[in-house]
Amino acid sequence: MFLFSCGHKTIKPLANIPVISSATTFQKNYSISKKEITNLKQANRFSWKKMPPETKQKIFSKAVVETIIPAWIGTDWSFNGITQIPGKGSIACGYFVTTVLQDAGLHLARIKLAQCPSEEMIRTLVQSEYIHRFSNIPMNDFIAAIQQQGYGLYITGLDCHTGFIYNDGKEIYFIHACYIGDKKVIMEKAATSLILQHSKYKITGEISADEKVLAGWID
Repeated sequence: MFLFSCGHKTIKPLANIPVISSATTFQKNYSISKKEITNLKQANRFSWKKMPPETKQKIFSKAVVETIIPAWIGTDWSFNGITQIPGKGSIACGYFVTTVLQDAGLHLARIKLAQCPSEEMIRTLVQSEYIHRFSNIPMNDFIAAIQQQGYGLYITGLDCHTGFIYNDGKEIYFIHACYIGDKKVIMEKAATSLILQHSKYKITGEISADEKVLAGWID
């Protein structure tokens, strides 16, 4: 089953989406943020192979979620948005995912993958053992499954959308270029996300747990 990268699926109500962060909170120059990723990789490269998998996972996840994504919060969404500059222009959901990963230091085909159905994008980036599919399950069961999988960063594909799910060990967040409400990049609690709730099919690829991805990232 293939999922669309972004869509105009009607979801009601459209208001009161809980946004965790605002773009105005983050004033750092984006080029400095990307440089921090480079410095982080250089600082950990020689000790990387000896690190426990959990440590590698946290270093990568925090690099994406705490260094790159904050600058994107509040950036406008549009179906054809392709901006590479946070806060300027607009970005579609698939381009948000691939641009964030590229700017976090992964080598990938940003444009090609952004235009793919989200399931194809996930299968291209993440090995099959880290991919899970959920069809027509209650939202509580989906959240429980992510909690059971544990800490980490997941690429998520829905019926007509894509984004990130981040389990920080305490709370689970859905980070995406949102096509309803204010139509901006947001970080919201996954359990109350209207888009997640209304998607009958969900696929997750735990990119932060994939040793092949992490090896490519650190090198």
